[in-house]
Amino acid sequence: MKVWVDITNAPHVHFFKGVIRELEKSGHDVLVTTREFDGLTDILDMYSIDYYVVGQHGGATLEGKLLMSAERMYKLSKLIIEEKPDLALYKHSAEAPRVAFGLKIPTIGFVDNETAVAQNKLILPYTSLLLYPKAIDAYELLRCGADPNGMRPLNGFAELAHLYGFTPEENVLKELGLKRHGYIVMRTEPIKANYFTGDAERSILEDIIPLLPNMPIVLFPRTEGQRKRLERFPNIIVPDHVVDSLSLLYYAKLMIGAGGTMNREAIALGTPTISTYPGELLAVTKWLVSKGLKFHSTDPVEVARAAEEMVEMNGNYRVYIRSIVAGLENPLDVLLREIESYEESGTFTTVKIEELSQTGKSGGYVGLNKRRNEEEHD
Repeated sequence: MKVWVDITNAPHVHFFKGVIRELEKSGHDVLVTTREFDGLTDILDMYSIDYYVVGQHGGATLEGKLLMSAERMYKLSKLIIEEKPDLALYKHSAEAPRVAFGLKIPTIGFVDNETAVAQNKLILPYTSLLLYPKAIDAYELLRCGADPNGMRPLNGFAELAHLYGFTPEENVLKELGLKRHGYIVMRTEPIKANYFTGDAERSILEDIIPLLPNMPIVLFPRTEGQRKRLERFPNIIVPDHVVDSLSLLYYAKLMIGAGGTMNREAIALGTPTISTYPGELLAVTKWLVSKGLKFHSTDPVEVARAAEEMVEMNGNYRVYIRSIVAGLENPLDVLLREIESYEESGTFTTVKIEELSQTGKSGGYVGLNKRRNEEEHD
């Protein structure tokens, strides 16, 4: 069977690398397409994954996104007509589902951002089987056009799949002059994303950095403007090329991110994490906070306090995070089972909407959100 995987964002490489490797081991022919954006090709090269580059990101404007997406759909259509895959896989790709639908190619899509409404409306109506974290209310996806007979929730989050084949290596620490558990990792806001509504110029991290413990901070900016504004702090290290970010997160004392993916990667690795995302929180983020796996605040003082607490109870907290994560469902396993099911019977495993369990509140790690919860109820 020929399986087409469309990879449109850097984290998607980590999400699909395990699927690609396992499919290849099983004798399937895997076709990978990507686009020019955010070092994507460098990451694919790092994992020795063969690919076709089709189109590019349209930038931050609606006009640019529309034109580049239309151009990419045209180019993808020509390639896929020639390649004739039997099944298509993607995660938040706006072009692959529409091309596949037009060519009657069955699809499996993974979506974990219910706030990206515009993008979801271009994806969900054309997806044969939609996989999504059960933390998301199914009706948020239905209102964007998801097929109620083609949905499969899972008890986990996307970044668990990123750990496929992962073994921590200390080379990145030597390269950046760092010591184990002696530094913090930071990631700035996703200002180019269509769902982001915060300040496109000034990062919330600028007010947080001066309040943190005095240790090196490895920063991953998304734009040159962010880099210039934040590298003025003397303890900031900005890698100038693609590095082993998973190992970096594994050995970090703490992760503080204004985005989402690296935060969840850190949690999957058992690293204490603080979210400073300034916009509407994803359902997955709220779920992780409710379980005590993450702290969220946009108040610099609150973030600094939480950081201090996390540093103090670091070892015990890591044990707690890993104990909860160990009981979750890995999207990699679900994807492979669904592909196997389709190959054998031509069908997918779905769940009727009325059978979907509602996500309740869970107890969390004592201390991280306690003070804030008490203040909210005073």
